Parts: sequence; C-alpha cells; structure tokens
Amino acid sequence: MNRIKVIIGANYGDEGKGLATDYFGTMAAKGRNVANIINVLTNGGPQRGHTVERMDGRRHVFKHFGSAAFGKAVSYYAPQFLINPMEFIREEAELQKMDVTLQAYMNPFCRFTTPWDMLINQMLLKSRGTHNGCGFGIWETVLRYMRNQGISFSVFLHMSRTDRILYLRRLRDGYFVKRLGEIGLCEARDNHGASHDSTFGSESGSVLITGSDSGSGFESGSVFITNSNPSSGHGNGFCHGRRLSFLGSANDFRDIFFSEDLLHHFEEDCESMRVLCPVRGNDFLTHFENVLFENAQGLLLDGNGILEREYTTPSTTGMGIVFNMIENIFRKSEVEVCYVTRPYLTRHGDGTLPNEIAKEKLSVRLPEVRPDDTNIENCFQGCLRYGILDTGRLAERIHQDFRQCDKATGNYYHPSVMITHWNEVTEMDTDLLREKFGTLYLSNGKCLDSVTHVT
Repeated sequence: MNRIKVIIGANYGDEGKGLATDYFGTMAAKGRNVANIINVLTNGGPQRGHTVERMDGRRHVFKHFGSAAFGKAVSYYAPQFLINPMEFIREEAELQKMDVTLQAYMNPFCRFTTPWDMLINQMLLKSRGTHNGCGFGIWETVLRYMRNQGISFSVFLHMSRTDRILYLRRLRDGYFVKRLGEIGLCEARDNHGASHDSTFGSESGSVLITGSDSGSGFESGSVFITNSNPSSGHGNGFCHGRRLSFLGSANDFRDIFFSEDLLHHFEEDCESMRVLCPVRGNDFLTHFENVLFENAQGLLLDGNGILEREYTTPSTTGMGIVFNMIENIFRKSEVEVCYVTRPYLTRHGDGTLPNEIAKEKLSVRLPEVRPDDTNIENCFQGCLRYGILDTGRLAERIHQDFRQCDKATGNYYHPSVMITHWNEVTEMDTDLLREKFGTLYLSNGKCLDSVTHVT
C-alpha cells in the first residue's frame, strides 16, 4: 500500500510548503536505508519558491525540483506542471554544487515555457507598472496553449535538433511577434513609415531578422523582418517586409528578444533536460512506497475562481486535479491532505488582502514577525504584504476544498493543518482547527526539527 501526503497552501502562497514537504519526506525516510519517495510537482511552474533550511546549514529555494530533494526524493512533473528547461538546468547545477542526489521524471503531457513567454510577461509588467506576476511567463504559456500554439514537451524533444530550432524560430517570429502587437508593445510600419494594424495573416513559415536601423524615417529601436523562405508562399501578415518597432519600455528587450544566441542556448537546455529527465506516465508513481504531492501557490490564488482573476494563477491550487490523479492511480492508500498556513496572512503582488496591515504598523500589529529571506522585494511582485488571519474563514476554505474527497471510492483521506512561524504569533485559535481537522502540526522555526505533531 502506498502512503500519500498532499501539501496544499491554505492562503495566498508563501505559507511554508517547502518546510512541510521536507518534514514529511524526512519522516517517511526515517530509519530506512532507501528513501523510496517520489515528490510530485502538481501545478504551476518554477515561479514557486519553496524554501528548505537544514540544521547542517544547507538552504535552498526549490523551484523546479521537489522540496524533499535533500532527503533524496525523486522529483516528478505532473501533467499540469509547466516545464521550464532553463530553470531546470540552472537549479540542477545549483543543487549539484550542494552534493544533492537528483533524479527527475516528467509526464508526457507536460507543457513547456519558452524564453519569449517570460520576456513578454516581463515586458507587460514593466510597461504597466503592476506587480501581479513573477516574470516566469506562466499566464503567457497557458494562453499560448489555449490558442493551440504549443505542443507537449515530450513531442518537442522527439524532434531532431534542427527541427527544434526551426520550430522555435517560427514560434518566436510568428506567434510571439503577433502577441507583441496585440498587447501594444510593438507596431509594424511599411517603407513609408506608415503604421499597420496588428492583425495577422498566416503564421506558417519563419522570418529573418535583418538588423536594426535608425534611418529611412524609422526611429531607433526598430528591426526589419522578411520572410526567410519566400518560396513557401507563407509569411507573417503583421511584420512581413516591414519594420517592427518596440514601443516604450519594451524597447529595452528588443535585442534579447531576437537573439539567436538565446534561441540556441534554450534548445541546448532542452536537449540537456531530455537526457536528465526521462518521460514516464502517471503509473510510474505506484512504484514508490511514499508519494508526496507538493502543490504550489495557495487556495486563495486558484485560477478557477471568479474574483480578481488577473491576480490569480492559471492552475488548480487545491485538491481538485490531485484528487483525480490519486483516484485514477492508487487503490486502498492512506492519503493525508495537509493544509499549510502561517498564523497571519501574507501576499505577494497586487490584489485584495483582507485585514491588511500597513507597512508602517507591522512592527506594532505583528511585533514578532521576522524578516523573510526568500520573499524579498522585487520589480515583479513588489514587497511581501501582511494581514491578520481570520481562523474561521481559514477553516471554511479548508473544509470547502477537502470536501471533494467525499467522492473518494478507491482511497482513504483525512485532513490535517500545519502552522508554520508559530513562534511569531501564538494567539491563533488552534482548538477550532483541531476540532474540525483532527491533526495539527506546529513549527517554531525554519527547519524540520522545529515541527511538533499535535493530535
């Protein structure tokens, strides 16, 4: 029988899911010669930042690997996870320097993010001056696939390397150039300097960047694009034979956007990931005695909600999809669903935060809160915001999410709650949570050694 844990953020993310995953992974491996643990990354992509600190001084913010990797858990990317080859290779090298044993596998249906998804995401955030993204291109990737402008990563990896380059160039100079025009970050002009509507004809074929020029009536920061395969009869209706000008702050991204070095380096990262991360179907999970499903973000950021959609994540952050995976794969397994929270609310970026505490009053309202080493202020998300947690509403949303498990026919589910940062605020009504959910974990520090199991 498989032992299964599901780790879910109960709020807006940043609750301590890395600590919870590391704790459950370590407990599963305790006293065993072989860990036999697989850590499933269920949703989102590497915009997650799950911090794990160990008593031996090791500290890492896990993004593209499971947070139980210090305990030699195998990472697995579920079908909903967005692969980012660049981030995978970066983090793999970083963990190798820490002598972490790494194994990773991907589901054949995983989608993947390109550098241009990320660049457009960053251009948009910079041009609008908003803080409702991470710069990892998550929404852009999902939108592209919704528009049938993407293939699974496993299909892409089965192409020859030459065909991959052609595919990426066609995607960059077709769909992504169109996307730039659609969101008003570039415009196309003919040889007389007249602008054209950003509608597109066929996106078949590829285009060739022939250089920038500030002459002939065109401003500095434009590039001239021509069809690289005229005999194909296809071109890009927006920019074929015209100058494409990046507008405003987007002009800062022009050179890297059309960099052939970027394109080739990305394909090289894809090839490396093909070797390092084999494809396996979901049934692969049954080979492991302990299975940790590590969700990203939190219940209040679920993209299926109808409120403040522009400030959410385009994925299911609760039990929904994970429940379906477990019921389809496992039988007669014990499944603990652990909802993680701090004793106060936190939120990155824009959007509503109930009972928000003004920055200048934080030291008065929450005097014991420590500086957060992971969630430092950045140009995409701004600074971490804080609010007072309503325990009653927390219990309601946990109950609402967990009730999906009432439909279970193949496995046995029970909920639990882990409160991290317990040493910072201790007035929280834990009696209510124990009454409703039975099992409670409290953490008084940053490492798994600080976790106490309360029943």
